[in-house]
Amino acid sequence: MTFKEHIKRNLTLALPVMITQAGQISVNIIDTIMVGGLGGKFDNVKDEGISKMALAATSLGNSMFFAVLVFAFGFSFALSPLVAAEDATGNKKNVANYFSHSLILNITLATLLFLLITFAKPLLYVMKQPEDVINMTIPYLTIMTFSMIPLMIFQSFRQLSEGLSLTIPVTIATILGNVINIALNYGWIYGNWGFPRLEVAGAAWGTLASRLFMTLFLIIVLWNFKKTREVLKLVSFRNIQKSIFLKISNIGIPTALTSFFEMSAFSMAAFVCGYTFTDSLMDQELAKVNLAAHQIAINLASTTFMMCTGLGVAATVRIGNQLGLRDYKTLKEAGWSCIYMVITFMFICGLLFVVFRHDLPTIYVENPEVIKLAAQLLIIASLFQLSDGVQLVVLGTLRGMMDVKIPSLLTFIAYWLIAIPIGTILAIYFEMRAIGMWIGLGIGLTISALMLLYRYHQQTKKLIKDNQ
Repeated sequence: MTFKEHIKRNLTLALPVMITQAGQISVNIIDTIMVGGLGGKFDNVKDEGISKMALAATSLGNSMFFAVLVFAFGFSFALSPLVAAEDATGNKKNVANYFSHSLILNITLATLLFLLITFAKPLLYVMKQPEDVINMTIPYLTIMTFSMIPLMIFQSFRQLSEGLSLTIPVTIATILGNVINIALNYGWIYGNWGFPRLEVAGAAWGTLASRLFMTLFLIIVLWNFKKTREVLKLVSFRNIQKSIFLKISNIGIPTALTSFFEMSAFSMAAFVCGYTFTDSLMDQELAKVNLAAHQIAINLASTTFMMCTGLGVAATVRIGNQLGLRDYKTLKEAGWSCIYMVITFMFICGLLFVVFRHDLPTIYVENPEVIKLAAQLLIIASLFQLSDGVQLVVLGTLRGMMDVKIPSLLTFIAYWLIAIPIGTILAIYFEMRAIGMWIGLGIGLTISALMLLYRYHQQTKKLIKDNQ
């Protein structure tokens, strides 16, 4: 297979997923933009201070929620390589068995994480964050937590669909969900169209409603697709096997930890950015500016990162297929083609961040202090875009090879033994605040990408050598 053919196959799988990921992250972006519009351009009430505090509140709430959510998402990713390998051999019964067991595990995990967030919310008051921000964060986080279970059901059906190389149904569900989210946000956040004015909490209600819709819509659509209906008809919850639970968990737990290590590092970064050195009003206001700027920059950086997930999924599915067919030379080529594609994509995104660094933050807020700091953070973000994209796609290639334990350890080292300590020292000890934290994150992401690339090179080399 030529390099051009690899690119074509990658795009066929990746583009719908990239659109889906853009849709999913746009839910968060839309929430952030519309919350940032409180007291400003979208609102009947004019008060610049509301948007700054609202953005800080959503930053804290999202930091705690997404740190937990990505663990659940990471666990659910175990299904797609298993489905892809069985789909390559046409074994629909095994696909159905993997799906039913994965769905049980995902719902159970979502319930446990729901309880974890519920009991952990009071910890926000001991994290040295502005108290008025925390008071706004708690209701937002409470409502967001209720979307955990429907979202994980959606994710289960999504992994089944993508593992079967059917990516368009998920894309349609996500786009429609976004339309509903925008409409409900406009009503609940600002109190338009007869809706009660709920401000930050309104964004959470809109997200919950849109996720419920997406889940129901995807189930209905997949039942009407011949390929997925054939699998779903074979699904049974009577013949539960411990061995299948273990097989899914052996892939899912390390993958979940890998996702958690990165997202929790960014969540920790939010708390470091919002750290208050004193109880003075000036320091409290500076903490809010840093938190708001961090939220904007991470929101934009997350957009490109989530788009790259499409290439990561393409890498996982294609390598899973080649693993099932035992074609290890094509497996290696498929992985490298995805890596080259993500390098090109993230290089372009990095350039756009630099060129439009002063314009992009204005989409969210009108506060000049927040805009200035967010523009500086986008310069740092542009520098680690390549590393971020590469490590994401390489993790996808390794997951397709069922190699998940060592990569999980490597990401822990990069994020928690390198990125967070360096960032915290720069942010707090050297009082660089958000800028210092982002420098630490950039160093950690670069080291993660290099270690994972070396791992992929060694693993593919070993596969080919052992099967010659």
